Amino acid sequence: MAVGDCLKVGGPPDRPETSKVDCGSPASNFKVVATVDNTDGCPADVDSYYSTRSSFSGSGPTICMDIDWVVGGCMSIDPENATDPVRVDCDDASASNRQRATQILHDVASADQCTSGLGYPYDERQFTVCVEDVA
Repeated sequence: MAVGDCLKVGGPPDRPETSKVDCGSPASNFKVVATVDNTDGCPADVDSYYSTRSSFSGSGPTICMDIDWVVGGCMSIDPENATDPVRVDCDDASASNRQRATQILHDVASADQCTSGLGYPYDERQFTVCVEDVA
């Protein structure tokens, strides 16, 4: 996997399943933002990471990932992070916890600048994904 690739990640946390997919596609839920030697090398504000860590050395190739937000598109985000985010149709009332990305602010790490007042700030990398809850 390379920086900029998008993935479909699912399955249990101890044995996740990943596959490369088109960014912004219905299957995509994460985008690779860095590849590092171990999880300590990921920016502290990434949404998730996937490591092929060796049980002997405790390190191995790791991909650092953010949610693959698309402005105008919706994701179902589990507020307790028990499940991976899932791209959903904004009009699908059966999908829970739907949030629509309204804008991505660069050089701002605060949801205070978002029109909705809701967002996901990334302090280390200085950007914010503004969202609105979809009822």
